[in-house]
Formats: sequence, structure tokens, C-alpha cells
Amino acid sequence: MTNKKWGGFRVGAGRASLNPSEKKKCAKIYICDEIKENIVKYGIGNSFSEKAVELVVSKILDRKESNILQEEFVKNSTGGN
Repeated sequence: MTNKKWGGFRVGAGRASLNPSEKKKCAKIYICDEIKENIVKYGIGNSFSEKAVELVVSKILDRKESNILQEEFVKNSTGGN
């Protein structure tokens, strides 16, 4: 067998590595068929995973906004700064 001169490792070749905090993490959840169908129907994205993440993020943002508005209401109604 001969030693070929092509292929192998080159400095700077390939994709840049992501920081561990930027990498997507696996999360396993159990859902019923009805919820799965709703994710496929109402989620935005190309894959089931993208659709599920989009719906979760959307709801999180809604709740954050609602929580901020609720805190402001309480703050204003009690006369606090």
C-alpha cells in the first residue's frame, strides 16, 4: 500500500468551532399525538424540532412580556419607584 499525498488535516480547514454555550443541546420530552399534531400545524420552521422550539420561545417571550407588564402595574399601583 502506498502513502497518498492527498487528504488529511489542514490548519484552518473546516467549520469554525462553536463555544459550548452556543451549541444546541438535546432535550427529550414526551408529548401526546394531539400536541405533536399541533406543533406540526402551528409551528414555524422546516423541521419538527425547529417548529417546537419556535413555539416554546414564542410562549416564553409572551410570558416574559406579561410578567414585565404585571410588575409595572403593581409598581405603579402601589406608588413604588
